[in-house]
Amino acid sequence: MKKKYLQKVLAVAMTGAMALGVLAGCGSEPASSGNESSAPSSQEESSEEEAPEESSAEESSAEESSEAPAGTAGIDGWEPFAERVTLKIPVYDRGDAGNGCSDVVNNYWTNWVQENFGEKYNIDVEYVAITRTAVMNDYAMLAAGQDLPTICMEYDYDKLATWQAEGYLQPYDVEQFKTIAPTYWQTMADNGNDAYTKLAGEDYLMLGYRPYGNSTYTFVTWYRKDWMKEAGFEEYPKTNTELLELYAKLVENGHEYPLSGSKVAGAGVDQNYGYRDYPQDEEIWATTGDYQIPALSTEAQKRYLKWENMLYNEGYKNPEYYLREASEAEADFINGKAFSWAGYVSSTMTQLNSFYENFPDAELGVIVCPDTFIQDETWGSSNAYRPGTNFGMMIALSNSATEDEAKAAMMYLEWMAQEENLFTMTWGEEGVNFNYDEDGNPVAVGDQSGLEQQQGHNNNVDYWCAVTAIKTLGSIEKDIAAINPQGLPQDFYDELLANYNGQVSIWNEGYANSDCLFAVSLESVAEYGNTLFDLYAEYRDQLTMCDPEEFDELYDELSQKYLDQGYQEVIDERKAAFESGQTTKLQ
Repeated sequence: MKKKYLQKVLAVAMTGAMALGVLAGCGSEPASSGNESSAPSSQEESSEEEAPEESSAEESSAEESSEAPAGTAGIDGWEPFAERVTLKIPVYDRGDAGNGCSDVVNNYWTNWVQENFGEKYNIDVEYVAITRTAVMNDYAMLAAGQDLPTICMEYDYDKLATWQAEGYLQPYDVEQFKTIAPTYWQTMADNGNDAYTKLAGEDYLMLGYRPYGNSTYTFVTWYRKDWMKEAGFEEYPKTNTELLELYAKLVENGHEYPLSGSKVAGAGVDQNYGYRDYPQDEEIWATTGDYQIPALSTEAQKRYLKWENMLYNEGYKNPEYYLREASEAEADFINGKAFSWAGYVSSTMTQLNSFYENFPDAELGVIVCPDTFIQDETWGSSNAYRPGTNFGMMIALSNSATEDEAKAAMMYLEWMAQEENLFTMTWGEEGVNFNYDEDGNPVAVGDQSGLEQQQGHNNNVDYWCAVTAIKTLGSIEKDIAAINPQGLPQDFYDELLANYNGQVSIWNEGYANSDCLFAVSLESVAEYGNTLFDLYAEYRDQLTMCDPEEFDELYDELSQKYLDQGYQEVIDERKAAFESGQTTKLQ
């Protein structure tokens, strides 16, 4: 059964790659991606435009060498290291111990990896906790202390490009990798991801894959459907104008600060895809469309922040949101103080378990993306969104990794990609973490709290994300059934599937555009990225809390300061790459 399941995994990944195509124009650089937490990632179809000559040549070369060399040894040819090797692997610490193992670096599953992989090959596997909302800071601290993990990995290309520019990483021998990890490499090739290994003209990246990259269906928003009905609404509003009517009624019904709120933190905050003009201006898209650096100074960001300003001044958000952690907003929802909460869907969700323990008779709903494009003229908002990518996690070797440590890292990726190992890390143990249904499909146990084998965030995703971004059973219907939260008073399958179908429809209509992909490294992004994010968080709060009558003038003032602090240089460098044909085209 496990073998059959994972054969379907590969088939779905290959189907997604063929449907979405290889991203054109990236050439010597991989595409910008992103799937983190509240920041869903991007995907686009193959472009009909010609890629830059150097890019085309490199992609052609990648295609010619995509097959692993004859006589590949793979796992069958591995032998234990003669001397003990230490392999340090990053894992996200999301600060949600209640939703996973109490210690992300030392638990049943990290010990399982050590027992089944490490001991067999004389490797000490050490996991290194990386704060999910402070990735760049954590890596900078580790680099300063000359203590980087053996592999550095992230969902966002800009981060990898920054690390390469700052000397954190070392290139690797592709032919050696094909020999050590033929399964992993073949999956890269089958998905077209072997074309995106290069940074600054050398092979640095090994890439996991992402099925269903034209959607973000695994990240949704739950809301209090019972509150909505009490307010006189039969269905969730489709425009911001209608939402305001609902929010006003919620407050009238006694729900103080129904939208809760928390401070700006983590990559991909304040995305403005739903506030852009469509069809998009290609130059604006190329120069300010990347979600990694908030686009203060753009009209789309102005619309978004004016909406936030209104929500704050109308009292729909906690007036001290800027002091609050995301966990506090989550607690508001669990404790019946917030109208909505957004997060990744998982078959085991402590948040929902806790919510229904507190409110067993409550009714929740999932916000469903309409299957047609809807524009709110008053607020300039729509249901456009940022889709996924063909690839998920991007992985590189740290500059301090020895030859043996680099080999151990490659072995780890190949080992995790094996059918039995990936299945176990994804689903856990039969009869404990999951059971098979009558059709032979695994179904996760809804509440795993207290189990020694309790899985971490989203069914251990932070351990197996090096291979695949999501788990799959071979069809979207089965895959949504697999992540549909289990053991709850309500079933969300129909809404989750409708949301996926709505997103795909919007994507097909051309209103889900991924970020511009660059064929060159952007030095300005590496130099100013962190500073601009910190500056944005400060300016964003000023704009959110100012008097509405002062908003326009303040936006212009702070935008100019933001541009002067480096954003203009980012825009100029992106524009130069765009005009020289070193980017993808807007689809």
